[in-house]
Amino acid sequence: MALEPGLVEPRRAGPPFAVGVLAVLGALPAVTALEPLAAAPRWLVVVVVITVGVVGVGVAAAVGSVLARDIGFRALGTDRLPGTGLRAYRLPAVVGVAVAVVTLGIHAVAVAVGVDPGPPSRWVGDGSFAVVASVAGGTVAELVLRFGVMTFVVWTAWTYRPAIDRSVTPTSAWAGVLVAAALGGCAAVPVAIADGVGPAGVAIAAAVPFVGGVVFGLLYWRYDLAAAVVAHAVASLLWALAATI
Repeated sequence: MALEPGLVEPRRAGPPFAVGVLAVLGALPAVTALEPLAAAPRWLVVVVVITVGVVGVGVAAAVGSVLARDIGFRALGTDRLPGTGLRAYRLPAVVGVAVAVVTLGIHAVAVAVGVDPGPPSRWVGDGSFAVVASVAGGTVAELVLRFGVMTFVVWTAWTYRPAIDRSVTPTSAWAGVLVAAALGGCAAVPVAIADGVGPAGVAIAAAVPFVGGVVFGLLYWRYDLAAAVVAHAVASLLWALAATI
């Protein structure tokens, strides 16, 4: 059977948590300026974003640092990637470009057929803060959805199946990938509805982060969390640049 999870170790949970807090603060200026949130008092948006963000990355860092080792997932494992050092993350960067191309293509096709999912700037903001905030937001999403949610789902499935060995089954891993990606898609729905987007536009708004989430989850499963963060950051950066065109 599965091992019992141990206590949270600061040396393991500390670095992801610190990165997550910095990412939350980095995303704050642009998030508070997003069009769907314009009607809310700015101070309230700031308090909610900081509180939810810090608590979210804190819980995710704790969960991931305790459970990821049992199922063979890593926050950082360059030995699984081709190349060494920073060059090992060229592959995730290329994957991030591909995700951006595909998701922007979905957005463009939707607009071409008369669906209004909103311009990219509606989701990533405008101005110089948008680029930083997009990368920071992608980092927060990976910590919460992949390191936290996906790790927990896979670990739970691994724990309660008849354990023959210490390996994680593809079914368990795919369950984690899809659950985390679906939550990322669902998170876009309330903002789209509040912005007055129609049902088809809401579906597109949810599909874009879902598609990316599946790819990022596969990177986390196959390589490490840093690979997912790099790919998401690159994809978010290209979305932010598209918003300025």
